[in-house]
Amino acid sequence: MSQKPWLIISKPLRPPFRDGSTVLLRDLVTHMPPGRALAYLGDPNAPLRPGADRVIGAPAAGYAPTMGDKLRALAAMLRHPGLPVHLSFTPGKATAAVVSLLRRLQPRRLFVQSLMSSHGAESWTPLLRPLDAVVALSHGTARRLRDAGVPEAKIATIRPAVAACPPDAPAEVAARKRLLYAGDLDQEIAARLVALARATAPSGWSLTIACRPKAEGDADARTHLQRELAGDLASGRVELLAEVADMDALYRRSALQLFAATHTRRKVDLPLALLEGLARGVPAAIVDVSPAAELLHVGHEAGLRPGLAAPAEPDAFARAVAEVVHGDTVAAWSEAAAALAAREFSLAQMASRYDALYSDLESKRRA
Repeated sequence: MSQKPWLIISKPLRPPFRDGSTVLLRDLVTHMPPGRALAYLGDPNAPLRPGADRVIGAPAAGYAPTMGDKLRALAAMLRHPGLPVHLSFTPGKATAAVVSLLRRLQPRRLFVQSLMSSHGAESWTPLLRPLDAVVALSHGTARRLRDAGVPEAKIATIRPAVAACPPDAPAEVAARKRLLYAGDLDQEIAARLVALARATAPSGWSLTIACRPKAEGDADARTHLQRELAGDLASGRVELLAEVADMDALYRRSALQLFAATHTRRKVDLPLALLEGLARGVPAAIVDVSPAAELLHVGHEAGLRPGLAAPAEPDAFARAVAEVVHGDTVAAWSEAAAALAAREFSLAQMASRYDALYSDLESKRRA
């Protein structure tokens, strides 16, 4: 059993849980082994594990942390000097300055950084080198960090995970004839979706586009979709949604989910929306670019094909997906998707790997 709880520095872990990083950390806390105590910012009156952890009071934060949010998180490190630290904010100069100060005052204090979003991770190398460990959420990001100069011995790869749920029957999934894109919008993504909507029009398949209007370029991309797909939107063959309260309902009426971006900006490396869909038996068509496409490579290594790696060029992307909707592979992919989620992306497995990392660092510090 750990002598001291690990202090998680992140946005407060309290409702509403709407973004991938806080959802992932919430699930990490709730699935940690009982003997592993934690401390985190949240609601002391509603702990994630009653009686197990130390909850530091802090108000809920929005998608983008304010300066006040960041100062509260950094102050927690100063006010709890004896606790090892698990950083989950995006690395920055303010965080690095506080860590550097604490390193001088407490040279044996442990610091771990999880890169909840790895977009631009190479530029953080000077901030990551002094830490005891850096957690990448994909092997692709681990490789990028190593190539950028982060010592390989300090890099751990722990993929994200999602809650288990009963998958739908493969035949039921294949009968739905609906595509789902749940992610951010920009002009590049919109071009792929327009091409896809046109390529699948003769097949009778429908397309649901569900995007929270928080990404840079969302408004222009949404306007582009409304103009180019006006007839399809009017007929209901294409849906254009904003934030969705019940994602499960969208998964349960979709046959194939899409990842139409070439980046995971402000997302975990293997987006949780994709993993949640897989767990329900919904296979994926993913633009063949790291890190998101690693999900398909993990499936290949496990002898499972949970979907399709598609080219990035809009018309080629559309043709690749159109071949799927005209074929008969969805049922087999659905079965593989559910099996892959259960085998490789379980929350218990993810939590045990973090617990093992903490224990390894504690052991090395005592030696």
